[in-house]
Amino acid sequence: CCGAVLTSRKLVELMKMTATDLGGSLNAATCALVERSLKTLHLRVSTQSENALAIAHRLHEHDRLDQIFHPRLPTHPGHKTAARQMHGFGGMVSFTLADSAGSSLEFLKRLELIVPALSLGGIESTICAPAETSHKKMSKEARERIGVTERLMRLSVGIEHPEDLLDDLLQALDG
Repeated sequence: CCGAVLTSRKLVELMKMTATDLGGSLNAATCALVERSLKTLHLRVSTQSENALAIAHRLHEHDRLDQIFHPRLPTHPGHKTAARQMHGFGGMVSFTLADSAGSSLEFLKRLELIVPALSLGGIESTICAPAETSHKKMSKEARERIGVTERLMRLSVGIEHPEDLLDDLLQALDG
């Protein structure tokens, strides 16, 4: 795809050789898509941030959740730092299911709108259970030391209407 790489001169030389072998320029169609996407990036990121905050506030007191993590919430361990450094606080919301919500896999199956997936930051909301995906190869003890429990869910909030997302989350929690 496209992007930028910041690294040592030694690695840059190796990458230059690979780029020479494989080609280092985007085709015209990809360039047009990147240019079009950049024009609406601020709108998408802003909407994701607003939606995530609305969801975090509404889920904060739900009885089938033990914890909710969003840097805008005063209960978040990094809230003070985030408040100094961030403007929109991002589109990620994580939460820990209470025992009464069932297992993380059962919860994921009950969702109707939000898609269980590993991707983050798209316009569609996605959700995953890190203990079953990104952190699966770690031991249970190592995962739990860093807060990745069997009941932790990671929600990447998209640009859908926040009430639709909340309705889906609440019906899955109450299901």
